[in-house]
Amino acid sequence: MRIERVELNGFKSFADKTTFNLHPGITGIVGPNGCGKSNIVDAFKWVLGEQSAKSLRGSNMSDVIFAGSATKKTKGMAEVTLILSDIIKTRTDSHEGNEADQTMKVSVTRRLYRSGESEYMMNKVPCRLKDIKNMFLDTGLELKAYSILEQGKIGDIINSKPIERRFLIEEVAGVMKYKVRKQEATNKLESSKSNLQRIQDIISEVKRQINTVDRHAKKAERFKKLFDEIKDIELRISKRDFKALQEEIAVLASSEVSYKSREAEVSANVHSQEALIEEKKRLCVDHDKQLGEIRLNLYSLERETTEDEGKIALLKSDCDNLRERFNDLIKQDNNLTIEKDTAADSIKEIEESRAGMQGEFIVLENTINEKSVTFAEAEKGIVEFEEGLEAQRKDLFSKAEEISGIKNEISHISLNIENLSRKTDKSSDDINTLKNNLTSLDTTIEQTVNELLRFESELQDSRNRKEDLANRLKDRKNDLSGNEQSLYSEREGLAGMNSRLESLKELEQSQRSSVDESIKMKCQVSDIFDAPAEYETAIEAILGDKLGAAVVENQGEITRALKMIKEQKTKRSGFITANLSRNVTPVSSGINGSGIIGEAAKFITAKEGFSEIASSLLNDVYLVDNLDSAFSLWTKHSGDNGKALYLVTLDGEVLEPSGMVFGGSGKGVLKIKRLIKGIDIEISEKRTKIAGLEKLVASSKDEIITLENDIISIDGVISGKEKYSHEMNVKLSAIKEENERLKKKHEFITIEITDDTKEKENLTAAFEEKNKQCALSEKEKLKIEEEISSVQSKISSGKIARELMRTALTGITLELTSMREKLSATNREIERLNRMIADIETKKGEMSAERTNIQEAIARKEQEVVDNQEALKIKIFAAGELQAEASKLNEILEAKKAELEIMEKRQKTMASELETIRTELGHVEMKKMEQSMKVTYLKEDIHKTYSVEIETLEVEDSVSAEEEEKLPLLKDKMQSIGPVSMGTLNEYEELKTRYEFLTNQRDDLLNSIDALEDTIRKINMTSKKRLEEAFEALNEKFKEVFTILFGKGKAELQLTEGGILDAGIDIVAQPPGKRLQNIMLLSGGEKALTAIALLFAGFMIKPTPMCLLDEVDAPLDESNTDRFIDLVKKLSEKIQFITITHNRRTMEAADYLYGITMEEPGSSKVISMHLSEAEAAV
Repeated sequence: MRIERVELNGFKSFADKTTFNLHPGITGIVGPNGCGKSNIVDAFKWVLGEQSAKSLRGSNMSDVIFAGSATKKTKGMAEVTLILSDIIKTRTDSHEGNEADQTMKVSVTRRLYRSGESEYMMNKVPCRLKDIKNMFLDTGLELKAYSILEQGKIGDIINSKPIERRFLIEEVAGVMKYKVRKQEATNKLESSKSNLQRIQDIISEVKRQINTVDRHAKKAERFKKLFDEIKDIELRISKRDFKALQEEIAVLASSEVSYKSREAEVSANVHSQEALIEEKKRLCVDHDKQLGEIRLNLYSLERETTEDEGKIALLKSDCDNLRERFNDLIKQDNNLTIEKDTAADSIKEIEESRAGMQGEFIVLENTINEKSVTFAEAEKGIVEFEEGLEAQRKDLFSKAEEISGIKNEISHISLNIENLSRKTDKSSDDINTLKNNLTSLDTTIEQTVNELLRFESELQDSRNRKEDLANRLKDRKNDLSGNEQSLYSEREGLAGMNSRLESLKELEQSQRSSVDESIKMKCQVSDIFDAPAEYETAIEAILGDKLGAAVVENQGEITRALKMIKEQKTKRSGFITANLSRNVTPVSSGINGSGIIGEAAKFITAKEGFSEIASSLLNDVYLVDNLDSAFSLWTKHSGDNGKALYLVTLDGEVLEPSGMVFGGSGKGVLKIKRLIKGIDIEISEKRTKIAGLEKLVASSKDEIITLENDIISIDGVISGKEKYSHEMNVKLSAIKEENERLKKKHEFITIEITDDTKEKENLTAAFEEKNKQCALSEKEKLKIEEEISSVQSKISSGKIARELMRTALTGITLELTSMREKLSATNREIERLNRMIADIETKKGEMSAERTNIQEAIARKEQEVVDNQEALKIKIFAAGELQAEASKLNEILEAKKAELEIMEKRQKTMASELETIRTELGHVEMKKMEQSMKVTYLKEDIHKTYSVEIETLEVEDSVSAEEEEKLPLLKDKMQSIGPVSMGTLNEYEELKTRYEFLTNQRDDLLNSIDALEDTIRKINMTSKKRLEEAFEALNEKFKEVFTILFGKGKAELQLTEGGILDAGIDIVAQPPGKRLQNIMLLSGGEKALTAIALLFAGFMIKPTPMCLLDEVDAPLDESNTDRFIDLVKKLSEKIQFITITHNRRTMEAADYLYGITMEEPGSSKVISMHLSEAEAAV
């Protein structure tokens, strides 16, 4: 890894974009104090991920953004980019199967905006800080590594605690990645333990819920048990009814069979009558058919008569034609006789001519023999000339071969030129085809891309649909949670109401009279009426303890009750009879005055049968608004009719007729009673509301299941679409590869056309050269041909003479041949004429036979004419007889049609009777269908209620009267259980399933904790081994470097107590001329040099890509500085050194220098110089 450059933009004092190109070797950064040199160190730390503003010499992180100057505005952003090269990235060679390394460049960028937003980028792609830190792990460029040594911080290595120095051996050992992994594993371990604790809590809660739901589940079980018992009785009742209906259906079926039997009997008679009618119709049809046949036969005879007449005429015409043919044959026979006689005469003449030609043929043969001898002698002379000519012809042949070879070469060249032309034309066609294919592929690529975009849009729609479903699912779950919470709250409220109701009932019960159960008590006085809430206090005040009095049947019960009270010495009790007739007369019907509300009896509502008791108890009682009104009314009316009034205020103050006044609060009997009634109503309403919430919860659960199924379904759709999208991308890649292949082919063919054109030009030049050679050879050949021509002229003269002799010989030979041919022709003509005479004889015999046949045919046809004329007479007679028979048969047919009409009327009567039977049968079938419908309804009702088939149900059909009477009681008992959610059983199972799932998760977490602990153990083992090796190496190298830097002396590293994984590092140093002592007693320069020795020892074992030294050489004297510089130069072969210094010697040692100036306050500027180039310039 090598750092190529660092770019600063708006960072601290570097307002403008500033680039530091970092070269191999030593790069020095110099400048006056306060110019911004150390800001470069801060830039390195910041881009590497420093999060402490204090470490960057600021109060908050926004201090790193350029704050502006006199001439430059404040920047809104600070940015630092680090460009690194030669970063080794391992890849797998797909062809060889082994691993190879390749180098790459990476840019790391950090930005900070004044708004507080921060960005990290790697190769201009946003990334996490963790990604950057992971990249620099074990490279020596981590924030806590030793690659950045700040101004004044070099001594911290010496002054720090031993444990704080252990980062040195960790860097050398390369265990930072193990340390990070261990920390991640530790964090996961803690998270897993925390999750384990949470799951344990959830398991406890689920266990508690299981216990709670278990009670409801048991209630549901009781409900189910009653339901099953009701189901058993109802099914048996239904089975009994089903059998009864089936029996009734069987009876109806029997009646149906009876009616159907009668129907069949009558129907058979009807069918029998119909059969007779059909038979009669058939006879009519037969007669009609017979009549038709007679008429058809009559028509046939008439047609045959006509045909016979035509046939007779035709036979007579045939006889005439045969006679004409007979006469023609006689004429042809005469002509053949003439031809035969002529041929015999020609044969005699030809035989006489043949004898003369045979004499001439012998003379010609002798002449030919003489001429042949002369011709042979001439032929011999010509042969001698031709043998002399042969040598010259060989020379000519050789020259011709030469010319032929040249012409073959010309032809080959011409063929190659033609082939190249065709190839060029084909390549041009291929180019055009490729262009078309490329255009087509471009279109296909565009279409595929569009389709892919469309499909991606559909895929996104599916994902949006899934997100919408997920949101709806979340809403439904929230609704479910809210409804469950409301349900829980309502159930809690119901439980509170039930508890309060029980308390009020207990309180009411405590206030009731304690009457022995043997006393026939109907109720208490407080139970016989209701009073409005605003009058409860007044009514209770006037009645007092009377409200607790018992209402009994008669006075005898009162006597018995009082006797038992005396005997048992129980508390005082009141009694009143229910059946005692009372004559209640109000004190006055005209009481009036201010403050009076009315008679107390008018403000109560007595229950049926108790109105007289209520009226008697409240007789003479009036309600008034306050005590002053009561006193006024009492004074005014106390003497009326010799009676006084009972006056009661709304606050419960009672003014009796005697003038005595009672006050204070009562027991609240009527209020308790009203509260009990009100709570009963509220409980009923609450139960209704709970039932509604339970329905909502069940509905929400069903909807949640539906939504979850929809999400699973759309997940499948998304998966399928993603698969198709991948296939489309693969297809698009294949098309693009084909496009690239065709482009390369186009380029190759273009190059091939160019090469072929050049080759064609070369062949054309060769073609012209060969043509010149061919012309020269043709001239030489022509000379040889002239010499040959001279000899050939001589041969030609000899041949002419020979040819004349040949011609004469040929003429004679031809004449002889002609003579021979004439003789052959004469013989052939004689043979032809003999064959013609034989043919004539054959034809004459054939014509004689034909004449005989014609005579026989004429006689036969004349006989047929006679026979047909006789048959015609017979048919004419038969036609007359058929006409008479047809008339007679027509009369019989009319009589049978009249009989058929009578039979059809009888059949209609039978059909009417059959219809009546069928109507009765329809009634029976309708009744049977009604009963069948009842059976169907019963089956459907049972199936709908209990999901069973009654006909296949195997249950007893006997039901006792007790069971039928018990059925309503069971239903009432089931109803009294109250609302029962059968889903409680499912909820119980779900909770059990969840409990098992959570316990499995708990087990998984325990396994995960074990795995993480095992991972941490392995990391510790690896780290321990590396740290031990690194400590030994660092200690040895530290001793070596300490001696180099100090000239002499000795030093070593020691581990503090504890294992290598946790131990700190102590430094023991003995500079030259001093005793071994604590390093805290060393001088500032010695401390700095010791720290440098320790750091450089680490560099020698594990070089870092870069080391930034910020005025590290400040505490060193000249001699120590020289040794320091020498060591830096040695290490710079492997490490890039960036030194910020004021030391002249250090500046001289640098290969490159950057000067930092501040031409205007607050803004830094950079000047760079390559020292080797500067020295060359000097």
